Amino acid sequence: MSARRAALDFQWRRFKGFLKQFGKSKRAIIGIVVLVFYVGFALVAPFVTPYDPLYSNFLAGEFAKPTWLSGLPGGSSLSQNMQLFSTPGFSSPSSLQDQGWNVTQSPAGAFVVHYNKTQSAALPNSTLANTGSEEIDYSRTAGSPAPGVAIITISKSFVWPYSGSPWRFAGSLELLMSELQGVNAVKGDVFISSLGLPLPIYNVTLDRSLFGEAISPGFSLDSHSSNVKQLYTPSDPAQYIFLGKGAYAYGVQFTVPDDNQAVSVGVKLFLTDLNLRLYGTSFGLLGTDQYGRDIFSQLAWGTRVSLLVGLVASVVAVAIGLAVGLVAGYLGRVVDEVLMRSTDLLLVLPGLPLLIILAALLGPSIWNVIAILALLGWPGFARIIRAQVLSIKERSFIEASKAAGSGVSHVITKHVLPNVMGLTYVNLALSVPTAIVTEASLAFLGLRDPNVISWGGMLNDVQGTGNVASWWWVLPPGLSIALLSLSFILLGYALDEILNPRLRMRR
Repeated sequence: MSARRAALDFQWRRFKGFLKQFGKSKRAIIGIVVLVFYVGFALVAPFVTPYDPLYSNFLAGEFAKPTWLSGLPGGSSLSQNMQLFSTPGFSSPSSLQDQGWNVTQSPAGAFVVHYNKTQSAALPNSTLANTGSEEIDYSRTAGSPAPGVAIITISKSFVWPYSGSPWRFAGSLELLMSELQGVNAVKGDVFISSLGLPLPIYNVTLDRSLFGEAISPGFSLDSHSSNVKQLYTPSDPAQYIFLGKGAYAYGVQFTVPDDNQAVSVGVKLFLTDLNLRLYGTSFGLLGTDQYGRDIFSQLAWGTRVSLLVGLVASVVAVAIGLAVGLVAGYLGRVVDEVLMRSTDLLLVLPGLPLLIILAALLGPSIWNVIAILALLGWPGFARIIRAQVLSIKERSFIEASKAAGSGVSHVITKHVLPNVMGLTYVNLALSVPTAIVTEASLAFLGLRDPNVISWGGMLNDVQGTGNVASWWWVLPPGLSIALLSLSFILLGYALDEILNPRLRMRR
């Protein structure tokens, strides 16, 4: 028991001495600081990035710039996202008034507008299907004066606070007609008012063919839809309507043709989800990519992928190389010949072309990439370990252990392995950058897992879209690859200085 305690005390003193030497190394301190930063960044990624790096599309405009560029020269024309209501729909009798909708009628009092809790205008699978809607009623009995045309307009005024136009706008509306009597159709027009002039973006004729059917124009209210574009060709609809800072309005207008005094007229409409979203030309810390995805979220989640690939591939490769080198060096003869010729075969193969071929054959999975890097990364280290073992096994303490009756496994694990662990730690640290850069290279060439985002994949998107001038998109992943790789290189050199007896003596 006392011998075991003495051994533990000895190991503890050695570890404290190692930490003391490690703390004196400037390389080690810099490497640790950078590594801790990126490990922390990877751990907090789900908390600091609320968006999915792959599937949260169109958070803002495509290729949106960082918001902080608006404060720099040339950035005054940038705009940001804006939405009239974060909670769409009409869910209470006071929703219309609470949300600030303005209702105008011609002639005055021709329509009755009120909240209907039981009837919804939303589609059956909509989240608003059970929230009710605003009911719009128009009725006139036969013989009473006919106005010729009855018009009701429901609109919401808002202020666009940016000098530049939005990249895109997308309106929403869900509508249901449950009564149509005395007239052939009702006309509906969705518009955005600019400088007091209502500009159309969508119109629909509500006739008997649409009776009782929920209508949701969806993409037809989008400035990128063909029906909106053709209204403002050759101009971009968003740029044509939004001319800069000012007051605007979004709304819908219904027109009932009522010119036959001899018949009774009745129209009943239900309306919900009247909303407008404006997509800005700037977003977040690093802007967006070609699909409107948040680049900062991609950078954060890409840290996890790079660390995963670097650490797992390196650990597996070093473990294989260590095992092969120990066995080949200590056993020698036929075992050594077979293992070393296999190692030489892998060493002479061209690395990157082989990686590309294997990645293409096995499929673009991140685990396939890790497996390929691990299986192709051990031969060089195996030769280093073998050379060291060939030297160690000739020393007197190995001969003494064998003379005392120790078996092969005991000699390797108790005497040979501890003497090559210094090399193992150093090579482990130095092999991580190779795995990180290789994975980034494969992803940059397009051989990447489509289900994960990586720094190399980000650079592939930059190259594929030709946006190399967007330095806020190019530099973060490129610098991250360089800095994370540098941190492991500095740690590897620091470990080599501490664990290598020749370097210790030189210092």
